Amino acid sequence: MEENAEGGLESVDMKVSRHNKPKKVHVKVICAQDKQIIKSIGGLGDDRTVVRVGDAFVTMHNFKCLLERSEYLNGDVINAYINLIAAEKHLLYRDGSSIYLENSLTFYILYRDGRYGEKSKPSLKEDTIVERVTNYVSHDMVFIPINIERTHWYLGVISGKKREIQVLDSMGKMGRDELTYAGDMEKFRLKLAAILLESDNNTAIESEDTESNADETIDPNEFYAYNKEWVISSNPYPITVNLEKLQGILNVNMPMDRDIFNLGARMLACDVLTSFREPKCHFLDLKFFWDCNYRRHPLHRVKPEPKKLATYFDVWPNSGVTFSECQLVFVPYRSCESYGVFALDRKDRIIAIIDPTPFSQWNDYNHPSFYYLPKIQKIAKTYERAMEEVDPMWNDDVYDWRHIFPSFVPKTMDRLFDGFLVLELMNSWDGQLFHRLLRADARMLRKWFLIEALKFTWDRCAPNIPEDLKAALHSIGDTRRGKYI
Repeated sequence: MEENAEGGLESVDMKVSRHNKPKKVHVKVICAQDKQIIKSIGGLGDDRTVVRVGDAFVTMHNFKCLLERSEYLNGDVINAYINLIAAEKHLLYRDGSSIYLENSLTFYILYRDGRYGEKSKPSLKEDTIVERVTNYVSHDMVFIPINIERTHWYLGVISGKKREIQVLDSMGKMGRDELTYAGDMEKFRLKLAAILLESDNNTAIESEDTESNADETIDPNEFYAYNKEWVISSNPYPITVNLEKLQGILNVNMPMDRDIFNLGARMLACDVLTSFREPKCHFLDLKFFWDCNYRRHPLHRVKPEPKKLATYFDVWPNSGVTFSECQLVFVPYRSCESYGVFALDRKDRIIAIIDPTPFSQWNDYNHPSFYYLPKIQKIAKTYERAMEEVDPMWNDDVYDWRHIFPSFVPKTMDRLFDGFLVLELMNSWDGQLFHRLLRADARMLRKWFLIEALKFTWDRCAPNIPEDLKAALHSIGDTRRGKYI
């Protein structure tokens, strides 16, 4: 959320420490000073309090969740950061509205007392409830962090001005797709650790008799940030993949990174075998769908020029296949952390909807394809603008094309895996059927994808690869044999 320092803030003390006021540059950059701050608490026992901000405190045991990318974020950490924000008065006024920040513990109490009523003894006295409600109604907005049984966090916002309750959920259906992108927040985990430790509002005092053990020193690089670039692909635009993202490919508990998916689409498009494929195909990546402005708030939409959109239909390196030769155009999409792809058949005017997600969402629609119409509409408009440059004779509307649902599409509820499935389905669809049946095994597809990515960028990544791994990669032949039935 952006901060606004307008609206009667002249009397507010604007003195802010380097870390107390979170900025975009802080989210994206983990500096050497931050790493040194985190290393300084190495060797402390799990019961030791390392952060205390107001009435919120974090023990070493709970603090470690910030250093593990896949760990559940502890409520104590969230409450400490909430108190840190509340201590900066200018952050409690945004766009002329006053903000009240609730902690996560209060939600549990209110939820329990409201759900079970007389069955449980209320934890809040009547005067405390009156005080809390008074605080709520005296502010324009109330922010309440909500947790689903140690699984997922989202934010509830009570807006008094608009007389509505707003839900900001990265896994839900929201009107702004950029709120579902967690790339910056993944980096912010480690940054938050440094913010909490360094803040002037952190009153936790180091114990004089605590001896630091060098073997137990916390190294952020060990836990999280592996920034060395292993895989580099520069054409038609640069994609760099560091060791952390490569390790994420093999981790079945990690979602597919957007750069990793775009690299996979590029691997398909630049494969020498693509030039021999029939019918001819053109592969787009997620950058095209991003320019479609799907589910983005009007204030954040950008209307790309036709010349820029036309570059998505240029000849891919090494393929030698021009767009005019292609019958199929693959348009992948990513929405609410799920991947899918539309295969546009330019000859037969057909859209093949290839989605590995089970069809439970169809129940809300009269026809299965209705669920996809908003995406197809955005793609059709953007595609038409691109054709103004690519094919001036174009006089059609993709939105009017017939929809089909191919058979034998593997289905999975695993949102962490569907991106790898979509890439393989793009590779095997020929406009009529899938010419090979895929083994929908998450570990296997992730393993083969990593091998193919390293081989694809061999000239650039070879210096970073240990000699024993190089020999192993050279000994692996055709990876396609293991992926298909």
